[in-house]
Amino acid sequence: MSRICKVIINDEPHLANRGDLLLDWALMNGVDLPHDCRSGVCGACRVRLVDGQVYGGHSHGDEMIHACQARIVSDLEIAIEPAPEPVSLSAEVAQTVQLAPDVVGVDIELPKPLDYLPGQYCKLQFQGFPARSYSPTFPLEGSPHDHLLHFHIRKVSDGLVSSALGNDIRPGHRVKLTGPYGRAFFRQGHEGRIVLVASGTGFAPMWSVAVAAIMEQPKREMVFIVQARSLRSLYMHAALCRLALFPNVTLIPMVSEPQQVSHAVRGGRPTDHLPQLTADDVVYTAGAPAMTDAVARIAKAARATCYTDPFVQEARTVEQPGLMSRLTGWLNEPKGAIPLQPEQKPSPLPRGAAAVGVGNR
Repeated sequence: MSRICKVIINDEPHLANRGDLLLDWALMNGVDLPHDCRSGVCGACRVRLVDGQVYGGHSHGDEMIHACQARIVSDLEIAIEPAPEPVSLSAEVAQTVQLAPDVVGVDIELPKPLDYLPGQYCKLQFQGFPARSYSPTFPLEGSPHDHLLHFHIRKVSDGLVSSALGNDIRPGHRVKLTGPYGRAFFRQGHEGRIVLVASGTGFAPMWSVAVAAIMEQPKREMVFIVQARSLRSLYMHAALCRLALFPNVTLIPMVSEPQQVSHAVRGGRPTDHLPQLTADDVVYTAGAPAMTDAVARIAKAARATCYTDPFVQEARTVEQPGLMSRLTGWLNEPKGAIPLQPEQKPSPLPRGAAAVGVGNR
């Protein structure tokens, strides 16, 4: 068996040693391959395996692999889609707002607009705290501003960052933003149905994808499954009401905890309510890894294209950053898009009502 393998990346052939780690080989040979954590968690280095075999680095149920974990064991063909280059910006917190008992909305004011694709994520390092990854999203209400990014952050009881939001981290707090990262971004040009599945604050990137999809093709069929822990955690009701104005959009809100308030809000698991998928569908999913993996497996079985963004909770860091590391890099810089509207508005749902249309860091 030959020790040399042919690796084709975006139709460009290369040679690699059998057993090389794909990411290390790429960087050593001048192949520009996005990456970040190098531990198989962040997903920045996920690429599509078109042909061939690798050892390790598989994302369950789809054709995406983590290049930082995958070893070359045969001739390969890899596809890497173009995406904006990550940058670092010194920004500050503009606002924090309690969206739900366990979710905080954080607006970050930027010195200049960030070039990112709907569905991507950024690393935020609030001054004095460790970096965390969150997905920028479209405003729940109103129109976006090109110097503001909106984030939905789930509060964790012992979280070093999330527990400080609204307390130690308040408007004016300095933050270093790096990004964008991630490959589960919206792809334009698909004529078939789009299926979105989100759990918890995985709604943030999926809401961003939903807006982009509707603005590109307002009449395209879309199914959006949204799961929260409880009715009080369904903080995205304003956004769902906006989507409900489009008759081609089917909304399926769900909660994990039993409830008897509304028959329109379903129970069970998101996979229980997936429509019958076909090869013409494109599926996007974000949230709990077990949920995104299950959705990806079902999509693969139906030969539907699937892009996943699993939210892996980062371990609590006991060691606090030193004084110099906190001071380094914080620069004293001084600190309109189209609203989401259909061509013809049907009568809007009452605010807060669950919508079922026609037809989950």
